Amino acid sequence: MYLAAVASARQSVAVQAYFSLISPALQDAARGALRRALHDGKPCRGVQGSRPCDICEQVIADHVLASYKKLRAALAGDLPKTRNGDPVREMRTVVEWVTAPEARAENIGRMARLLRRRPREGEPAGLRAARAQLVHHPLHSLEARLRREQAQARGASARPDRDLMTSAWAASLRKDPAAFDLLIDAVLRLRHGSRDLYGFSAEKLEQHGLDLTTARRLLRQALNRLRVLRPEFYMANVVQYLSEGELIPWACREDLSPEDVFTRNEEAEDARRELSAVLSGQSTPERRVLERICAAATKPDAELLEWAAMELGVDVKQAEVRVRELVRKICQADVDWVAERCGQ
Repeated sequence: MYLAAVASARQSVAVQAYFSLISPALQDAARGALRRALHDGKPCRGVQGSRPCDICEQVIADHVLASYKKLRAALAGDLPKTRNGDPVREMRTVVEWVTAPEARAENIGRMARLLRRRPREGEPAGLRAARAQLVHHPLHSLEARLRREQAQARGASARPDRDLMTSAWAASLRKDPAAFDLLIDAVLRLRHGSRDLYGFSAEKLEQHGLDLTTARRLLRQALNRLRVLRPEFYMANVVQYLSEGELIPWACREDLSPEDVFTRNEEAEDARRELSAVLSGQSTPERRVLERICAAATKPDAELLEWAAMELGVDVKQAEVRVRELVRKICQADVDWVAERCGQ
């Protein structure tokens, strides 16, 4: 098949030729965005690992078809326009490339291989223009678009930052600029694949003049206010993005009824007394386990149970029982209170 087939009057011929020409390069160019937006940064293995998954294939096919329609319109004289209303010169170059007499002798497989390469000096102007207009331009903001679509499919906001910054219901959250900025930062980090709710960048802490402990406290307070104000927003845009089944449920505390408050205050005092006894030791195994549990509040610790078992000299099941008991006590005593005394 030759390059001129892309401009064939017969749609069946033109579509097949166009997919052969553009699809390999477009798939290469989209791979990184698809990996980050759909597969948590891991390579797409598909069903058997020999081809992309159905979702990735559909995204590629949709984009190839959209750029095909764009080229067919250009071939019919309807060139896309710039913001100033001028015809896009690169698309005119592509039209001239696929309709030139030389296109009848250009092997389309060879052109497809050249399209997959980086631009090189001396390559045909039509090839360079096709790479820009038919491969890279359709993929502009692909990752952001896919993340918005995925979020909406699971009931989350397309733009949670915009909703928080403009919605009347979120006005009270905006009263503390530092806490609100940390909340926006956390929601966006979750949206972009992070599973560390408290993974603040050094620049973000420096921007507000905060240490890590204070930043954690401010964010936790902001999340609690968000949970009360808009529980459905909190569930869809925060909880859903956190890993399920985590051993330490720092971010998901149950709501308290007013009659529970007094009882919980008593439990908090009891928990603080018990944990103070553990913290009084300078470097006991129990204290070291407690310190590592608190560290997991800012960074998930997949090896916590195995490490605790060795530290305490028990098996993993016994270690899990003790770790869960300590987690319960920490939640009762208040995570920030315990973390401060552990020096976290």
